[in-house]
Amino acid sequence: MSQVITVVNKSTRVTDDDVKTMTRACATQVQRDAAPAWGKAPIPVVYAASEAEAPPGAWVIAVLDDSDQAGALGWHTESEGNLIFGRVFAAPVLDHGGRVLSGELSVSAVLSHEVLETLVDEHVNLWADDLNGSAYAYEVGDPVESDSYEVDVTGVGPVAVSNFVYPAWFDPQAGGGRKFDQMGKVTAPFQMTKGGYVVIRREGKEEQHFGDRYPEWKKTAKLADTSRSQRRLAPRTAR
Repeated sequence: MSQVITVVNKSTRVTDDDVKTMTRACATQVQRDAAPAWGKAPIPVVYAASEAEAPPGAWVIAVLDDSDQAGALGWHTESEGNLIFGRVFAAPVLDHGGRVLSGELSVSAVLSHEVLETLVDEHVNLWADDLNGSAYAYEVGDPVESDSYEVDVTGVGPVAVSNFVYPAWFDPQAGGGRKFDQMGKVTAPFQMTKGGYVVIRREGKEEQHFGDRYPEWKKTAKLADTSRSQRRLAPRTAR
């Protein structure tokens, strides 16, 4: 069976119709932008009324109100048997002035961010060597996290999705003339925007680095035990 990313809604802050719409936007983004950029076969991104309706073995991402630990914005991890589960939290976005389907800070962009990172590194274990003693986590949304662009959804209109970096971003030998992210916000490998974020490994230790304009409330979310970033920072023997 081919792989599928299934999105379910368990939030009281966004409607099922909203989540169906953002799921369609993510599906278009994967097929049109992300899969070609990463040389991957497009993975279907579909909505289901519940996890029980997801195809066997599907990667399930749930939209919830709040994190169960420290308000983490969004994360995915594995269960036993290599099954991937993701979580996107609507309340931190909406409580800090974000919207459901539009704008740089939106629930749809957070879902897109999670879908893209699941597509590229579903097991949260890939790193890129910068040839200078450091390795960068394969988090394709984090370095340009504050930026979003719009995907048109038929019958609805434009929906915000997350910017993301290209394979060249992880290539220390990539030179000028290469495209490093979807929106053209960065111009060199391992560069982040002022609203971006990276996880770096140096001398066997992982470090978190934030851009100059990265919001404090999002730093708290990144530091939550349930965040994808904390999975990077967890002892590797526990993975």
